[in-house]
Amino acid sequence: MSRILSLIVILVLTSSCDKNKIIYVASSLADCENNTSEKCLQVKENQEDEWTVLNNDIEGFEHKDGFLQKIEVKISKIKNPTTDGAVFNYKFIKLIFEQKEETNTKSVLDSNHTGKWQVNSMIGMDSLAKQPTLIFKDGNISGNAGCNNYGASFTLAGNEITFSLGMATKMYCTNMPIEKAYFDCLTKAKTYKLIDKLTFYDADNVEIMSCSKIKE
Repeated sequence: MSRILSLIVILVLTSSCDKNKIIYVASSLADCENNTSEKCLQVKENQEDEWTVLNNDIEGFEHKDGFLQKIEVKISKIKNPTTDGAVFNYKFIKLIFEQKEETNTKSVLDSNHTGKWQVNSMIGMDSLAKQPTLIFKDGNISGNAGCNNYGASFTLAGNEITFSLGMATKMYCTNMPIEKAYFDCLTKAKTYKLIDKLTFYDADNVEIMSCSKIKE
């Protein structure tokens, strides 16, 4: 059983109250586990989780083929389930966001916005004597953090982004506070906006870093 379904089962079984959960719904359907002639939703709770087939319908929810959707659902245990019926009832509460599949891939930042970006502002830093840089390519970023060169990976889900820091050189510079602030921003980044500039926000939707494209 996947992490999302295990967690849902634990939460529901240990309480008589309904539970609201935030889940992702995949852009495509998959064969149902108990009836491969029918199609079912694919869901997960966290970006890094694997998709899990949900054999239940979500009451009031409309799946859109080709769109990744993040929704809130209410999950309740069915008092008297049938022998081969569902144990839990899922009810749609609200849509948090939906995004076309083609804009939910790494190519958003790889193909349409290739090249180098530089950091113009970071939370907690009044000025930048050295501006960190970012180059997006094939699901990875690289550049200079203010002192050392670095590499990292990233994943996207709609307007949400997660960075996983990788390697970095080990030089010491007078710009180390800038580098520390930069890596902190990458770690805390949860969402982004990409219009004329690339802006990152933390879990509380506070702007933590803004970047501009370097013309080459």
